[in-house]
Amino acid sequence: MANNIIDRRKNGDLRNPGSKSTGNRQKFIKRTREEIRKSIHDTLGKRSVKGTGDSQDVVITRKGIAEPQFNHNPQTGSRDIVLPGNKDFVEGDHLEKPKGGGSGQGSGEGEASNDGIGEDEFGFALSNDEFVNILFEDLELPHMISKENKAVERFELTRSGYTSDGNPSQMNLEKSMVNSLGRKIALKTPKLRKIRELQEELDNLDKFFYKTTKEQREATEEWVRYQEIEEEIRKLRIRANAISFVDPVDLRYNNFSKKPAPISQAVVFFIMDVSASMSQQHKDLAKRFFMLLNLFVSRKYKRVECVFIRHHILATECTEDDFFNNKENGGTIVSSAFKLSKEILADRYSPNEWNIYFAQASDGDNWDNDNEELLNIIDRDILPVTQYFSYIQVGQKRHGYYNSGNLLQEYVKLEANHKNITTKHIEDSADIYPVFREIFKTRDKK
Repeated sequence: MANNIIDRRKNGDLRNPGSKSTGNRQKFIKRTREEIRKSIHDTLGKRSVKGTGDSQDVVITRKGIAEPQFNHNPQTGSRDIVLPGNKDFVEGDHLEKPKGGGSGQGSGEGEASNDGIGEDEFGFALSNDEFVNILFEDLELPHMISKENKAVERFELTRSGYTSDGNPSQMNLEKSMVNSLGRKIALKTPKLRKIRELQEELDNLDKFFYKTTKEQREATEEWVRYQEIEEEIRKLRIRANAISFVDPVDLRYNNFSKKPAPISQAVVFFIMDVSASMSQQHKDLAKRFFMLLNLFVSRKYKRVECVFIRHHILATECTEDDFFNNKENGGTIVSSAFKLSKEILADRYSPNEWNIYFAQASDGDNWDNDNEELLNIIDRDILPVTQYFSYIQVGQKRHGYYNSGNLLQEYVKLEANHKNITTKHIEDSADIYPVFREIFKTRDKK
């Protein structure tokens, strides 16, 4: 005997606004989704990105959170009201409204606003999954396509008709009942046709025996035939009714066959400038962006690998922890990062099997003699095999340029000739999420 356990405990006041059930909570979040998204957008730049994946407190306005309910209109209907202790009024009297103002009856306890505008705030907590789902809603890795991967065998089940043997859970009831009905009709038709013919003959004999006595009827040869017909009809009806409603031969099961399926898998290269020109503020902005990107690809995609590369004069592939926490710095040669990326692509990630993405963050400074080589590598070796390339320049604008660097100006030249590259600017933490959404917003499928 199976035991069913139903958990009817409440989740807590913050996680369940107004002590709502789980179902009503989901309806509440769906109804206030726009307010929640706006609250996340406004506060994300003020929070630590490290805790973005944890449960988060959200504050929204009370406007619009009231649930629909039935109310009686006091101006309509007929009501009988009993007022105990009434000694001053009789039926038909008109009662004056209470006079407001001051501290008298009917007045509120708060003070009036000078502009008459105000909104109450309503706070509750979003779970980890709820927060991430809203945070990355309508976002995707651009231009991802399915590619054949010979190293990973993946199959998908496709419908391939019906079979007479199979698992009971795969039984197709509609097809089985159609077969049953067809079989019953086919087997009954000859018997029913014979019964109708015999019944017509029986009716003719009835007309022959009309106005005859029992003794006269039983003395004729037709009476013997009459009895034979009745017995034959009885046997045919028994045989017709003996046909089973559903026979094993009627059963049909959904049949599925395995078909090799292409896999939508991707690799994302995280490239961060850690040279001495990158101040602590610049590195913090870059790390915030990359933390958000790392959370996005790890939570929304199953078959996405991340390659972390730090560079100054030399570029090194490192772990996620070293990427965000290592204190190493030096000069700036950006091309070293893409030379290393080119080697990694040739060694591990074939463009025929992988969707390739690049995300680079820098303050814009680079050794002048390196710019030409850098552009050649990106233009010739990186962009042709890349689904999407995003360059993020961090720091404040200065005289129409970004910092003292010239790297952005060089990337703009590439952007004019390639559709799969974009350049963005992040000046402070409040710009991170809007820029992130703009880069990875869902594109129209063509």
